Amino acid sequence: MEIDFRNLPKGYVYCFNSECTRHEQCLRWIVSNQYVTDDLSCQAVRPHVARLKACPFYSKPEVQRMAWGFTKLFAEVKAKDGPVLREQMRNYLGGMGTYSRYKLGRRLLTPQQQKHIISLFRKKGYTEGLEFDNYVMVYDLDH
Repeated sequence: MEIDFRNLPKGYVYCFNSECTRHEQCLRWIVSNQYVTDDLSCQAVRPHVARLKACPFYSKPEVQRMAWGFTKLFAEVKAKDGPVLREQMRNYLGGMGTYSRYKLGRRLLTPQQQKHIISLFRKKGYTEGLEFDNYVMVYDLDH
């Protein structure tokens, strides 16, 4: 599975310890071996941690369904409700620029964000066709 590095948290701790017995099942190791960057340094797990009984940095790879694009959401929305819903979404997502990044797929909506946005439409009485334009399965990098 590919990793969406746009969602990599600032200060992410990498692991390059292939001597660790769990390295192939650790998200930090998976990320470290797929991430190509020009950076000369990063925060990383020290080599001696591989000798510990249990690594305190171990991160189980978990997958989540992310989304982007709003065309389908607004397909059946009444003209009077569109501007209100867009304004509520912009407020929730952090402004026009951020809204546009989610609309264009430059940022991906988490399952929690998707749920909140769908709830805005439900509050306005919309119950059908509540889906985003695109979905992708990605590793959850925030745990």
